[in-house]
Amino acid sequence: MSNLWVEIETLVLDGVPMNEVQGRRVAQMTEIALARLLEQRGTVPPMASGDGEDGEARSPSPATMRVPANANEARWAEELALVLYRAVDGAF
Repeated sequence: MSNLWVEIETLVLDGVPMNEVQGRRVAQMTEIALARLLEQRGTVPPMASGDGEDGEARSPSPATMRVPANANEARWAEELALVLYRAVDGAF
Protein backbone atom coordinates (compact mmCIF):
# COMPACT_ATOMS: atom_id res chain seq x y z
CA MET A 1 0.00 0.00 0.00
CA SER A 2 1.33 3.43 -0.94
CA ASN A 3 0.75 6.65 0.90
CA LEU A 4 -0.30 9.80 -0.86
CA TRP A 5 0.23 13.05 0.97
CA VAL A 6 -1.40 16.26 -0.19
CA GLU A 7 -0.95 19.64 1.40
CA ILE A 8 -2.42 22.74 -0.16
CA GLU A 9 -0.04 25.50 0.80
CA THR A 10 -1.45 28.17 -1.49
CA LEU A 11 -4.86 28.24 -3.07
CA VAL A 12 -5.58 30.84 -5.74
CA LEU A 13 -9.10 31.20 -7.06
CA ASP A 14 -8.92 34.06 -9.51
CA GLY A 15 -12.07 36.17 -9.59
CA VAL A 16 -13.59 34.56 -6.51
CA PRO A 17 -14.53 37.01 -3.76
CA MET A 18 -12.91 35.23 -0.84
CA ASN A 19 -10.74 36.66 1.91
CA GLU A 20 -7.54 35.08 3.23
CA VAL A 21 -9.22 33.31 6.14
CA GLN A 22 -11.89 31.83 3.87
CA GLY A 23 -9.19 30.72 1.43
CA ARG A 24 -7.28 28.87 4.15
CA ARG A 25 -10.50 27.26 5.33
CA VAL A 26 -11.35 26.14 1.77
CA ALA A 27 -7.83 24.73 1.36
CA GLN A 28 -8.16 22.72 4.59
CA MET A 29 -11.62 21.46 3.69
CA THR A 30 -10.37 20.54 0.20
CA GLU A 31 -7.61 18.41 1.71
CA ILE A 32 -10.19 16.62 3.87
CA ALA A 33 -12.58 16.12 0.95
CA LEU A 34 -9.79 14.81 -1.29
CA ALA A 35 -8.66 12.38 1.40
CA ARG A 36 -12.25 11.14 1.71
CA LEU A 37 -12.54 10.65 -2.06
CA LEU A 38 -9.28 8.72 -2.15
CA GLU A 39 -10.40 6.59 0.77
CA GLN A 40 -13.82 5.88 -0.76
CA ARG A 41 -12.81 5.43 -4.40
CA GLY A 42 -9.24 4.31 -4.02
CA THR A 43 -6.16 5.44 -5.83
CA VAL A 44 -5.04 4.83 -9.36
CA PRO A 45 -2.47 2.20 -10.33
CA PRO A 46 1.14 3.42 -10.31
CA MET A 47 1.67 5.93 -13.08
CA ALA A 48 3.76 4.82 -16.02
CA SER A 49 6.61 6.98 -17.26
CA GLY A 50 4.50 8.08 -20.22
CA ASP A 51 0.77 8.42 -20.32
CA GLY A 52 0.30 8.80 -24.06
CA GLU A 53 -0.01 5.97 -26.52
CA ASP A 54 3.44 6.78 -27.92
CA GLY A 55 5.04 6.77 -24.46
CA GLU A 56 5.15 10.56 -24.30
CA ALA A 57 3.75 12.26 -21.23
CA ARG A 58 0.42 13.97 -21.85
CA SER A 59 0.01 17.65 -21.21
CA PRO A 60 -2.39 18.25 -18.35
CA SER A 61 -5.86 19.24 -19.44
CA PRO A 62 -7.38 22.32 -17.85
CA ALA A 63 -10.16 21.57 -15.42
CA THR A 64 -13.49 23.32 -15.51
CA MET A 65 -15.51 23.92 -12.40
CA ARG A 66 -19.05 25.20 -12.40
CA VAL A 67 -19.78 26.59 -8.96
CA PRO A 68 -22.75 28.89 -8.30
CA ALA A 69 -21.91 32.49 -7.41
CA ASN A 70 -23.44 32.02 -3.96
CA ALA A 71 -21.54 28.78 -3.20
CA ASN A 72 -20.27 28.39 0.33
CA GLU A 73 -16.79 27.29 1.34
CA ALA A 74 -17.82 23.65 1.70
CA ARG A 75 -19.16 23.58 -1.87
CA TRP A 76 -15.93 25.10 -3.20
CA ALA A 77 -13.92 22.50 -1.27
CA GLU A 78 -15.98 19.59 -2.64
CA GLU A 79 -15.68 20.82 -6.22
CA LEU A 80 -11.93 21.43 -5.89
CA ALA A 81 -11.44 17.98 -4.38
CA LEU A 82 -13.26 16.39 -7.33
CA VAL A 83 -11.08 18.28 -9.81
CA LEU A 84 -7.92 17.22 -7.97
CA TYR A 85 -9.09 13.61 -7.73
CA ARG A 86 -9.80 13.51 -11.47
CA ALA A 87 -6.36 14.97 -12.13
CA VAL A 88 -4.74 12.24 -10.05
CA ASP A 89 -6.98 9.62 -11.62
CA GLY A 90 -6.40 10.88 -15.15
CA ALA A 91 -10.14 10.87 -15.78
CA PHE A 92 -10.62 14.31 -17.29
